[in-house]
Amino acid sequence: MGKAFTGEPSNWTHGKAEVAPGVQLHFVDAKPPGGASSSSSSASSSSSSKGKTIILIHGFPQTWYCFRHVIQPLVDSGLRVIAVDYRGAGDSDRPRDGYDKMTMGKDIHTLYKEKLGIEKAIICGADIGSMVAVSLAVQFRDDVEALVTFEAPIPGTKAYDKATTDPSLTWPLFWHFFFHNIPDLPELLTQGKEREYISHFYHRLCYDPSFLTDADLEIYTKSFASSGGIRCGLDTYRAFSQDVHDLRDHLAKNGKANFPTLTMAGDASKFSLFIEDQTKELSNDVTYTEIPRSCHWIMEENPDDWVNAVRGFLKDKKVL
Repeated sequence: MGKAFTGEPSNWTHGKAEVAPGVQLHFVDAKPPGGASSSSSSASSSSSSKGKTIILIHGFPQTWYCFRHVIQPLVDSGLRVIAVDYRGAGDSDRPRDGYDKMTMGKDIHTLYKEKLGIEKAIICGADIGSMVAVSLAVQFRDDVEALVTFEAPIPGTKAYDKATTDPSLTWPLFWHFFFHNIPDLPELLTQGKEREYISHFYHRLCYDPSFLTDADLEIYTKSFASSGGIRCGLDTYRAFSQDVHDLRDHLAKNGKANFPTLTMAGDASKFSLFIEDQTKELSNDVTYTEIPRSCHWIMEENPDDWVNAVRGFLKDKKVL
């Protein structure tokens, strides 16, 4: 059976901050004992935070809630944790544009750097959140301690090109990339069936479907069934063609990054076929590991081993 979420500890606070004109991002801020004030809405209360900060960026069809099982263990390791809803998702604003990953990465950089006063952070992304994390990290290299990505083909890499053209990968994993790019039709077909569509995603790409409880599924359904939820989620896919050019041009101009980079795949996932090579296209310092008893939703399927992998990497690289 899935691991029940028993509620948020008292050290978790919710905040919102404007990161672009008319765009506010919602985030959960969890601090270790002795950290900054629990007020998460002002830069002054956060800039004195001790230790390191990790920014968690979810994927589709998710919100910050996908990190519910790993936030407190990371806090217990001494990290301040910021789990964010990127633009268009969860309780963040849902603008009509800006779903290219460079813009989405800039949103989150503005959140932690300018709004929360955090000088440098560990950037961690899951699924589409990995695309956002990469775009943030390569744009703002001096403000990144380390990068963690998993379970995503990154537009602009050779691995992404293979993943979206090789039938052995495209049809089992990525057929929805093409479906989501059709204007209006996906919204029409999923309206009123958001729960069924989200459930299909989770069950198709998991190791053991019991990891997701009915209560968890209801939280995701409520988010994506609300006004603009599905449209914004699909718009992150509709920006992939721009993302390809943006990242490719950026790397051609600036070269690979040098910050420590961890990439992961579930041991039951086909991402293991290409994700290490993909990450070596982006970074000169790559660590790869597979997480047992998991597929695509690693931090929900096997949160304990996910945390151990992240914590071990950060300690090995002397970041933590």
